[in-house]
Amino acid sequence: MANNGAPAAGAEPARKAKKSKAKSRGGIPLFRWITRNWVWDTFILLCIVANAAILGYDAHYGETNQYHALIEQWNMYFLFIFTGELVLEFLAQGPRKYFSSGWNIFDVLVVGLSYIAVSPAISALRTLRVVRVFRLVSAVPQMRRVVEALFGAMPGIMASFAILAVVFYIGAVMGTTLFHSDPGFSDLGQALLSLFALSQFDGWGDTIARLQSQNPYAWVYVIGFTIIAAFAVLNLFIGVIVEAVQAAPQEEIKEELEDVQEDVEEIQVAQEDAAVVQQRILEEVRALRTELAALRGAGNPTSG
Repeated sequence: MANNGAPAAGAEPARKAKKSKAKSRGGIPLFRWITRNWVWDTFILLCIVANAAILGYDAHYGETNQYHALIEQWNMYFLFIFTGELVLEFLAQGPRKYFSSGWNIFDVLVVGLSYIAVSPAISALRTLRVVRVFRLVSAVPQMRRVVEALFGAMPGIMASFAILAVVFYIGAVMGTTLFHSDPGFSDLGQALLSLFALSQFDGWGDTIARLQSQNPYAWVYVIGFTIIAAFAVLNLFIGVIVEAVQAAPQEEIKEELEDVQEDVEEIQVAQEDAAVVQQRILEEVRALRTELAALRGAGNPTSG
């Protein structure tokens, strides 16, 4: 039978490419539906907050409080809930997408440390239970955005920190040389501590009055360092962080657009598959009609 309604030669490879790209999203749709709604997010957020509250209560009143045994029991319940959340998220996203997210790996590490903290053998390990509160960062999009912005701004932060370290070192060497007899500038270590206090305006007036008694031009040194370190470099440090936080929403919008694009591609693949099935059904119907017409022509021959 002739396939007159077949798609163009380039359409089939393109359709297969879209289909493979849509399949690469991975995960099970049912679990995606369970974990991608506000009810699920609110439940997990409330569990994290409740777990943090009972941990704080237990730490404040100590192990002798009357609710200690109940708190230990609920700690295990919350740990099982968080473990179940990880399993459902893994099934919803699939292995490839799940482990490509740094926040998912962060959640796995936090829950893993919580299991280590369950062991009563080493009491110091029990303090690791509080790291579960860090999951509040990954559960709240706004907090997650700030942390991502800080990591994204890390090169700029490190550069600003390097400039600040150079300024402090130069100031410490100059201060030790000029005011070596002063207790606050007797060596480089003391000078660095004194300069750090000056940059925070801690005891600024007392320091400049003390140095003025040794050198009448000490105010030039103190004011010059304060302007450079406290006003210029520290504000540059803050500016780098603020710029990164302002740029964070754009990255979130890009991620949301990628998710929408994946949904659109899945719909397109489904529509194309339906069109292919419909085309095949039409071709089969045409073939059946042709065969029926041939049979009728054979059963009723025309007389000569």
